[in-house]
Amino acid sequence: MVAELEREPAASRWATRAALFAFGLLVTAAFLHRVVGMATPVAFNLVMVALGIAVFSILAAMVAALIIWHTGRPGTARVLFAVTLSLALIALPLVGIAWVREHPLVSDITTDFGNPPRFSAVLRLRGPGSNSPVYDRARFEDEQQRAYSDIRPIRIDRSSEDVYAAAVDAVKRLKMTPEREEPPNLEAGTPGMIEAVDRSLIMGLYDDIAIRVAGNAETARVDIRSAQRFATGDMGRNAERVRELIKEIHARIDASVPTARETKEEAPAAAKRERGSRSASDRRRR
Repeated sequence: MVAELEREPAASRWATRAALFAFGLLVTAAFLHRVVGMATPVAFNLVMVALGIAVFSILAAMVAALIIWHTGRPGTARVLFAVTLSLALIALPLVGIAWVREHPLVSDITTDFGNPPRFSAVLRLRGPGSNSPVYDRARFEDEQQRAYSDIRPIRIDRSSEDVYAAAVDAVKRLKMTPEREEPPNLEAGTPGMIEAVDRSLIMGLYDDIAIRVAGNAETARVDIRSAQRFATGDMGRNAERVRELIKEIHARIDASVPTARETKEEAPAAAKRERGSRSASDRRRR
């Protein structure tokens, strides 16, 4: 009887083991999804299993606490460790849900509500459980206009070919993975299309991007669409990505246009080269 009272309750040991297993499963799911490319629904399921095990750990810890309270047996440290770790694991998704609710529930951002750029090349990357590739205007338009009224189409006084090249460069500079690059055809009047994939920094959640460049030899219009592949709350990630693309495209266009200072510096050099060529021509004639 004395030996039994000096032994820790089995519930405290199970509580600790369950908490450690839940932690390991959660870390493994995040690692496999971010690094190895595990399917997002599978990773979500593993996370839910880990949270369920954490809840079991808390229940086992409560049972162990009652036994320790009535019998005075050891195991308090195990109970405290299991409860602390399990509560921390459960708090992570709760904080994430609260963070999602602080942002508009918009998972598909576009600069053209009536005719958003369509996804085609990235469709083969979308597996079961992914969001619909068809833009839901009734669901997202009003919410986007209230939250992100600054997101509009880009109009640039350059040829659509030049703007398309700037858009391709912008996608690559922002470390997105291109999946489709189709230049515009001025003779046929077809716009240029770019599709790419981007991932969130920590969890590696997938987002799909489509860019359409329409116009002629003098002016171009750029429309961008960025959509979350899974779930509904993107915490403003897609809107920020569209802003970054717009900013980068303008930067690439500005970088390809010579400034007034460069023009002034190049003019004397060009005149000097022209005078030199004329002098050489005169010498040859003489």
